[in-house]
Amino acid sequence: MILLCVAGLMAATCAYAREGVHPLFESPSELTVTLQAPWSELLRKKNDRRRYPAVLGYTDGAGGEHRIEATVETRGLTRLRICRFPPLMIRFARDAALGTDFAGQRSLKLVTHCRPGAVADQYYVQEFLAYRIFNHVTEHSFRVRPLRITYEDASGGESDGPRFAFLIEDLDDVAKRNGYKRSPRAQFVQGDFDPLALTRFMLFQYLIGNTDWEVLSGPEKDECCHNVRITVAADVPGPVVAVPYDFDASGIVDASYAVPDERLPIRSVTQRLYRGFCRHNDALEPVRAEFLASRQAIFALVRSEPRLSAYRKRVTTSYFEEFFATLDSDERFAREISGRCRS
Repeated sequence: MILLCVAGLMAATCAYAREGVHPLFESPSELTVTLQAPWSELLRKKNDRRRYPAVLGYTDGAGGEHRIEATVETRGLTRLRICRFPPLMIRFARDAALGTDFAGQRSLKLVTHCRPGAVADQYYVQEFLAYRIFNHVTEHSFRVRPLRITYEDASGGESDGPRFAFLIEDLDDVAKRNGYKRSPRAQFVQGDFDPLALTRFMLFQYLIGNTDWEVLSGPEKDECCHNVRITVAADVPGPVVAVPYDFDASGIVDASYAVPDERLPIRSVTQRLYRGFCRHNDALEPVRAEFLASRQAIFALVRSEPRLSAYRKRVTTSYFEEFFATLDSDERFAREISGRCRS
């Protein structure tokens, strides 16, 4: 690759060739793309989870046009079942995206529109906002890249779009930029976790009203966890860090299909429930202070999200104001958070 760079390939290609430089999630700007695949067949057979050939096309900032060979497949559980257009996984062959904004990527989750209608369209804008808020809280978080995407039907059907969608960063990239790696373990105990990092996780989930996760184990004995991935320091033994994803069942989204687990003492996803561990309560005060210091930045993220409707901005602002009212009050904080911890 050094010889290719010397031979005069574009500077971006040289930069993208350097180990660990993945440009896709370095920019917050919306990227306009086309994704060509046999959508009519995929949607008819969405439960098959088979891979279909696809081509991702876009024009870069310098005016260069790119067409990247890929495959697409459906993914998910609840949304696969209830969505007309399910979430997707895009996979690239090694080096297929070299010299493009997608350089270094092998597989990416794509969060798509679910059902027709303006209300449903706001669901995944709200979910995108949740990722952006957690990016502000900690670097141990999945970055997201917004897309303006047109789905071109390779089998002759009509194109759909342009629509909003977003890509989610790969776990290995999240881990690497923090000096971590993905943990191979499937089971954890409370003492395995970094107290400050896990308390940030817990207060963030409380902020957005999300209880649809588990950090200690998963539905299968050989896989952890539910809507969480676990990373651990790459070079030295130490505590692990939980990285959350998939926020469509949260109160901030308030999707019509979302209901809390029947084992929890809440009846609506908009009801908040603190699910942190009592052994980490010593970390609550410093993390409480971090969130209070970030109050204006979090509200600014809501106000500045251009794809969020005025109504959803008002609802989200009001929902977050309740969270900060709890943090402002020692009495409410003790009653609703530190006093509700799990032993």
